[in-house]
Amino acid sequence: MAVSPPTNLKPQGPRELASGVDALYLSGRAALPVELLAQLDALRLIADQQEGPVEIVFGGLVMQLQPRKWRLYRYCLDHPYARFGFTPKNQIPAIRVQPRAEFLHGHGVENVVEWTRALLELECGPVLLEVSRIDLFADFQGWNVTGDDRHEFLCRADARNLFENAEEFNGLKIGKRESGTISARLYDKTIESAKSGTAYWKELWGEEFDPARSVLRVEFELHREVLRQFGVSTPDEVLASSGAMWHYLTHEWLTHRVPTSDETRSRWPVSIPWQAVQRARIAGESLGIERAYGAKQAGLLA
Repeated sequence: MAVSPPTNLKPQGPRELASGVDALYLSGRAALPVELLAQLDALRLIADQQEGPVEIVFGGLVMQLQPRKWRLYRYCLDHPYARFGFTPKNQIPAIRVQPRAEFLHGHGVENVVEWTRALLELECGPVLLEVSRIDLFADFQGWNVTGDDRHEFLCRADARNLFENAEEFNGLKIGKRESGTISARLYDKTIESAKSGTAYWKELWGEEFDPARSVLRVEFELHREVLRQFGVSTPDEVLASSGAMWHYLTHEWLTHRVPTSDETRSRWPVSIPWQAVQRARIAGESLGIERAYGAKQAGLLA
């Protein structure tokens, strides 16, 4: 007689509150219209002279053209939804876009990509969008990482750095961002949210969020070189592969192990908390623009 498996078993480990994409940097290859470059140049001259931003209407939206460049991009336009960079140089993509986190979580990543493409093509003609960086995250309650735990992480990168907030341990950084490949951070998201005023996370975490407990964020930063190794470059390709990338990052690139007497660390068992990280849904739900931006204005988590 067959025995039915129990139906009331729950996965062990910390509870996942949210997961998905927290940052998406885009580059756009396009032939910028001569008229647009002339307008940007004239307004940049005014911004330089008055040492402050000037208004520009781009794609039907009022933006602020800054009196400074943005990295390699001479013309920097700011809007509450995103920052845009433009350059006449041929050595790099003509356009750089960094959607703001509130916009990503309030409107949904796929919708943000389509909004960006439509806005740019309205002013610049055909644009080929590629991803230059993506940050994947998962938030948990029920696991607190300490500085001593850094020796229990097995990673393909050797660098380990501790984060502190007012001399209080806040998390770990693994790998080097400067490498332009992969880096990871594990840190207390409740401390960071309270400091930055991004209280919309409380809504995104939902009813399972316990305000009396801290939230641990596990976050990976992937740059263009790594994405190309995955064989993806366009936003659609990258987003469709986010689950596969998370699997690689949490099974191959970085793991948290339970120490044993075995001198070979790769044979140490994967910890139960890390198994929960490996199971993360990586399926962020959008809040709605008004809720995301309104929550930021509200200030601290309560």
